[in-house]
Amino acid sequence: MSATPDRLNVSKTRLQSPRTPASPSGSTVGASRVSDAVAKFLELFKKWQSTVQKGSQYCNAIESVKKGVLDAGSRKEPDANPYPANLELYCKNLSILNTILEDVLNSAETLVEQLKVLHVLMKEEIVGRSWSLGRVIEGMRSVCGCMRSELEVRKTIAENIGHSIISAELILHVSLWEQLSSRNDANYFLIKMLEMEFKIPQ
Repeated sequence: MSATPDRLNVSKTRLQSPRTPASPSGSTVGASRVSDAVAKFLELFKKWQSTVQKGSQYCNAIESVKKGVLDAGSRKEPDANPYPANLELYCKNLSILNTILEDVLNSAETLVEQLKVLHVLMKEEIVGRSWSLGRVIEGMRSVCGCMRSELEVRKTIAENIGHSIISAELILHVSLWEQLSSRNDANYFLIKMLEMEFKIPQ
């Protein structure tokens, strides 16, 4: 029995098995997972920044209250309370923010560990515009390292700022909280580079 004209004209590509769907940019499924992980990492970093900014507000509030306490002490007012209720509340809230920062950092480090597992399979596959998976992991690890070192200092600030005994010490704590991130500007530039590599809007 001869083949019908329809069967003779069927394109070979129509008969091939479909391939695994790729992302719009043509990346592999693994690269798509990397892109998702990077997007989550960047969201976590935004949460880190907003939490740090909130901490600056608490530090400034503590400074305002504590200055009043120190001024009263300098005037030797016997009834002056060294730890008024609002000071304790601000210090407690600052400690809670550090707990949030620690949770954010732990989540970011978990993402890095997940990518390290993928790295075993994907090796140095290009996963962004030009970055290999290894470079992405190294960049994220560097950012996490900066966050970890910052967190340890922020914990110390939260534990001690309310106990400042002179204005200079109080100002030092507040300034250090606000300036810590700027020490890591070079590493945090990696965040901008990740946004560009994976075309993730800011």
